[in-house]
Amino acid sequence: MKKIIIIGGKGTALVIAEQIVDAKERFGMEVEFIGFAFDDESFGDNINGYPILCKTTEVKERYADNDDIYFVYSLYRSDLIKERVDLLNSFEIPKEKFINFIHPTAFVAKSVTMGFGNIILANVVVNPNVKMGNYNTFNSSSLLGHDTKIGNNNFFAGHSCVGSNITINNGVFVGLNSSVRNFVVLNDFCLIGMSSNVVKDVQKEHIVIGNPARVIR
Repeated sequence: MKKIIIIGGKGTALVIAEQIVDAKERFGMEVEFIGFAFDDESFGDNINGYPILCKTTEVKERYADNDDIYFVYSLYRSDLIKERVDLLNSFEIPKEKFINFIHPTAFVAKSVTMGFGNIILANVVVNPNVKMGNYNTFNSSSLLGHDTKIGNNNFFAGHSCVGSNITINNGVFVGLNSSVRNFVVLNDFCLIGMSSNVVKDVQKEHIVIGNPARVIR
């Protein structure tokens, strides 16, 4: 049984927690969510009844040496991706301690390769020959086309649709219900706004919105 601590607590962190619990209770998956590492003291000692175990800065010292404990990183925000990537790196937790969690209702083709700390939630589809790095989050019902290459620390909101043969670098945020055309390149730390339709490359740190997506910053 792999025991999981989520670094984070709001929003997607709670969604991931509930899906880990669901994977165990409904499908018998050998995982157990044991609590959050979270810094917001206004929540008290629990979130939705799940315990807050420690501060984020304490999690390595307290838990990283436990062989049966693994971590999920869930502190991404669309407006603070670069800062939150730096925060993850500052913890200096070995990447091997971050679990790849795939909800049982997701489809991940057997030819997919991935690093560590990737989170694939309910009803996600990851098609053949996708290659991904570390710490990527795929929210429910997102789709990833075949032969797409993904770096690290990318976040895909629910119902986002990424076509085939796309290159997604690092720290990219793809918003709710947005779509990305085949063969497009999404460069580091760019942001795709909600319901946008991306039909050409997006440059580093650019924010695009609309149909077709246009640069607003």
